[in-house]
Amino acid sequence: MPRRTMTITRLWAHPRGDRKTRLDLSKLSESDGDLLHLFHGFAVEVTADQLLKAATESYANPIDVKSVGRAVTLCVEVGRYGETGTITNVHTMATVGAFTKDDATSVKTHGTLLVPMGATSGLLFVERAANQSGVLRVLERFHEKFELAFPDIKLETEPVVESEAWLKRASLTRVSAYSTRKPTDVADTGDLNATTRQLGDLAHTLRPPQGKKELPRWVYDKLAQGELDARQLLHFRDDEQPEEVEVTLELNGQSKTFVLGREKQPSISMLMSKSGEDAWQLEKVRTFVLAQATELFDRLGVDWRPSFATGAWTAEQLSARLVNAIEQQA
Repeated sequence: MPRRTMTITRLWAHPRGDRKTRLDLSKLSESDGDLLHLFHGFAVEVTADQLLKAATESYANPIDVKSVGRAVTLCVEVGRYGETGTITNVHTMATVGAFTKDDATSVKTHGTLLVPMGATSGLLFVERAANQSGVLRVLERFHEKFELAFPDIKLETEPVVESEAWLKRASLTRVSAYSTRKPTDVADTGDLNATTRQLGDLAHTLRPPQGKKELPRWVYDKLAQGELDARQLLHFRDDEQPEEVEVTLELNGQSKTFVLGREKQPSISMLMSKSGEDAWQLEKVRTFVLAQATELFDRLGVDWRPSFATGAWTAEQLSARLVNAIEQQA
């Protein structure tokens, strides 16, 4: 299985034209106005063809949705299409099938949305496999429909980053970058078997030299500011462009790993499983997410209680739909 990580997206809402006013996500309107219930209703009804994205040739399809307490957990197939190729058994090197430009090669990914009662912020935990996530595609389409249902409300999303105070004090202990190698073309190599060889993730890692516990702090600072090229730092070939750059920082025995993005502070990225390890099932993902909830909501000034993780939904909650709010606007 591909290497899997989990990132976190914060959701919040405000009246259009008034970013200073934060709305209660559990009561956006008098009827069917709970963001958690509306997201669940959208996830159980949205179809793969509605999630198809031609611009990026990406496929997503929700195959399981579980709602318990103030949490909704999804399992979503995600993949790419638009290529032709063969399927090879890597142990025997025998060709066992083929796929066309209309076939999507997909994997299962998960996500969990937590929205405490009375809260002005919700958190969507997003599993990524080989840098793909079907859950974010679901969120993207939900966002579009939400704006139709609530034209006077602006729903905002943003990645959750580590606190600036922790980052300033932490030491850099590792820098890694990952790149997926694609099958080599026969015309480039003359190797007739090259097209059936699907190579995996290539990782380059920089660690402290022997006898040292940390890397120079300026390495992290320049990477975060975009002043240092990870490809050159980690000696990737000119034709290899890293898809993800991770940094590991440590403070008082606590180690955290992040994916560097465009933001100056790194987005939180938690390692779930390494390449070759079994992917997690839905319930394990949900349990993992709930274990992180209290600390992360505390940073936002939001109260997450253990009781929010339990409780069966009523028929009314299960039936909440964005379409009802859209019809009310008509």
